[in-house]
Amino acid sequence: MRAMIFLAAGLSVLASSAQADAIDDAFAPWTGNDRPGCTIAMARADDAPTVRAYGMADLERQVALTPDSVFESGSVAKQVTAAAVLMLVEDGRLSLADDIRKYLPEMPDYGATITIDHLLTHTSGLRDWSDLVDFTGWPRYSRAYSNADALLILSRQRALNHRPGERFAYTNSGYNLLAIIVERATGQSLAALTAERLFAPLGMTHSGWRDDYRRIVPNRAVGYVRDGDGFRLGMPMENAHGSGGMLTTAADLLRWVQALERGTLGPFVTHKLEEPATLDDGRTAAYGRGLVLGRYRGQREIFHNGGTNGYQAWAGRYPEQRLSIALLCNGRTVGPDTQTRKVAALHLPEPPARAVLATPADELHARPGLYIGRDGFEIIELDASDGALRTANGGVLAFVAAGRYRLGTGEIRFTAAGLERHLADGEVRAFDRAERLAAAGDLAALAGRYVSDEVNGRYDLERDGSSLRLTPVDRPEATLRLTPLVRDGFLGDGYLMRVRRDARGRPIGLRFQTSRVYALDFVRVAAAAR
Repeated sequence: MRAMIFLAAGLSVLASSAQADAIDDAFAPWTGNDRPGCTIAMARADDAPTVRAYGMADLERQVALTPDSVFESGSVAKQVTAAAVLMLVEDGRLSLADDIRKYLPEMPDYGATITIDHLLTHTSGLRDWSDLVDFTGWPRYSRAYSNADALLILSRQRALNHRPGERFAYTNSGYNLLAIIVERATGQSLAALTAERLFAPLGMTHSGWRDDYRRIVPNRAVGYVRDGDGFRLGMPMENAHGSGGMLTTAADLLRWVQALERGTLGPFVTHKLEEPATLDDGRTAAYGRGLVLGRYRGQREIFHNGGTNGYQAWAGRYPEQRLSIALLCNGRTVGPDTQTRKVAALHLPEPPARAVLATPADELHARPGLYIGRDGFEIIELDASDGALRTANGGVLAFVAAGRYRLGTGEIRFTAAGLERHLADGEVRAFDRAERLAAAGDLAALAGRYVSDEVNGRYDLERDGSSLRLTPVDRPEATLRLTPLVRDGFLGDGYLMRVRRDARGRPIGLRFQTSRVYALDFVRVAAAAR
């Protein structure tokens, strides 16, 4: 079945039928009446934009997507929150150097000032609230969390992931706190402020915020996630916003991107959004304030991607080509970066040729193994096959020089202790080489009750054959299974649990690591009865 294509009134056709066919081909897997899909809007220079729609907005009622379909935009929303804050800075109502405790006295004093600019640039060190709530027993989307809930759990945290300004480390927490700061500083909600000063002036007539998930939103596309060979609902039933939660159409989102292209928001806001974050040691990150600053096919790429439950999004531009693109999808089945760049490649020059270098034999021998993130949790497992180093999911490391490899849009650099992963947004993640556990040991000795007042969580840990079972005391149906990975390290769904022991080797607690929470401790309060 060919793509279902809709052109809104007044929108141009694409430059050539060949390009139109190429876009249709790129979205062919998401066309038809049995799957969710995407809308994409694009424009070059001052040409009229083109909007195309593929797939279904509602599988139950068999409603197709159109250019007027409204989607969640995930973390694409961060740039809008950042722009609102920067407008208030320009007005003199906020300062980038303000201590956040001026507006958020509930937040702990960590002995180092966290500023508004730290929140904007992801350099605050704050743990990500959306990871923290996983360990309450009620993960995100199992309850209707609000910004007040995010502030409450953040106010209980006794430690940061890192010292403010020390490093770039992406966290949603800063942008939910910014939404609260806007309201406390002005008496006006983020939704009201952006409606008045951003959406209305830019003609974004279908845009707003999901600050009340029960509100009726005309033309909203239903969000979906994979369920075997089919789909199930993936609607974000929550009110937390600022880090995400912006509702919009592809055409509206394109208007936003073009406003940044044209400097419509003024020189101060435009510059600050795209100014690279500067760390305390003088290094800069490939991230501004709500925008990733990268390159694709040798061209500057200023963008942000996003995803919230069943939705995915991408919005950005290629300044040298004056090309702007917005993509919105209602199924967690699309790689938004990959799909957008397939379209962008139709308009960008061929990338500079890169020499393909053979991986030396000594590298193929020395580098394979298991590597575990030192701070935020992540695992990289490498093996050597067909003359190349490969990740467990099939990614190929392209040899650059001894100990240096390209992986996707980032780079892997091997160190004496393990490796570093240098991401496109400027984040650097350190990994230690580890030995996979051959035998699990005495799992029964770990059984007991573990608690954390930082998340108000209580769990019972039990042996379950050759693995462990972790059960929230207040929600026994939400049992988690953990498998042994390394000595005193157990693998969960998106996290690593390490056993903490006293000087005599007795288990006294658990430490959880996620990609955005470096160390969350639970204390053992009782051993299991035998």
